[in-house]
Amino acid sequence: MGEYKPFVNLGPGDTIREELEHYGWDQKDLAEILEMTQKHVCQLVNNKTPVTYDVACLLAKTFKQSPQFWLNLDANYRQRMQESAKVKETEARALIYRYMPVRDLRMLIPLPKITGELIAAVKKFWGRDELDFGFLEKQAANFRKSKAHKQFNPFYALSWLQLARNALGAHRNRFKYDRKGLELLADRIPEFSLRDDGVQTVISELTRCGVTFLQIDHIQKTYTDGATFFDNGRPVIVYTARHDRMDNFWFTLAHEIGHVLFHEDNQGQVFIDSLDNLDLSDQREKDADRFASDKLKHAHILARFRGVQRPSTARVQEVARELSLHPSLVVGCLQHHKKAAWSSFHELKPAIRPLLEASG
Repeated sequence: MGEYKPFVNLGPGDTIREELEHYGWDQKDLAEILEMTQKHVCQLVNNKTPVTYDVACLLAKTFKQSPQFWLNLDANYRQRMQESAKVKETEARALIYRYMPVRDLRMLIPLPKITGELIAAVKKFWGRDELDFGFLEKQAANFRKSKAHKQFNPFYALSWLQLARNALGAHRNRFKYDRKGLELLADRIPEFSLRDDGVQTVISELTRCGVTFLQIDHIQKTYTDGATFFDNGRPVIVYTARHDRMDNFWFTLAHEIGHVLFHEDNQGQVFIDSLDNLDLSDQREKDADRFASDKLKHAHILARFRGVQRPSTARVQEVARELSLHPSLVVGCLQHHKKAAWSSFHELKPAIRPLLEASG
């Protein structure tokens, strides 16, 4: 059978309190008997100070037990206190790790390893007074489980989203949301894709349209490319660069702009998108996907490759020139529609991270 542990950890001070009641004494009486200060006696009674051998001898003479009795009481109490604290720390760490990808987050924000400091940092991260993740359970219930990504973790996705919300403090947009300006900006995505400073310029123009753009790295088990939500009436677009390719950036950006334009009436809604596995049974995702495909001229691209079994680099570049698109967007369209292998045309799909870093 397992060892039973007391619900209340009783220490030597609790026994002293019982003895005082038995003899009809108070702490002042005991202080005079032991020739100690009242403060020291108060600390003993409240288990705030350990029982030394000398104090154990004095208590033994006063209350007629052995010194070892008092020393054992104190040692057992201190040990249980230590065990209880360690159990609580382990429980708190396990709770945090269950709901948050701590190791991934540590690469993005400072999260201490000392348990007490970690708990304080987690409370601050979520803006909560207690270490209680019940609110995440309610939010996670709104996620649809991905069939393609069985390891998708909705709590980790919400942690990533909170990273974005917290980052807004340093990126507050002073411009008012300009819907018309955003529509015109979306029309110019092909033009921006061809410019050396296109990424930097489009981010700057988004800001002028009252849209905040953030780049927050992808977190394990979230499979996230981008997200859209509203902050005090202003749209926020977040990009992960999970797929470090130019075509992924421009399509994700167009997709999220589509969410802003089509779904601004429901500002409490958050769209967290995995473009590898869009839920096209959701009309809102279908709308955003169609919008992005239209802006990036997918129908025109597919028409020019109709009947082509093995697209060549030369043909891709020719179509890109005809449609005034970056070649990566032509490749991205062909691969998305399974007209070309994902392992092909790497030379036409430059990395996007250096351009994002250059844009600040």
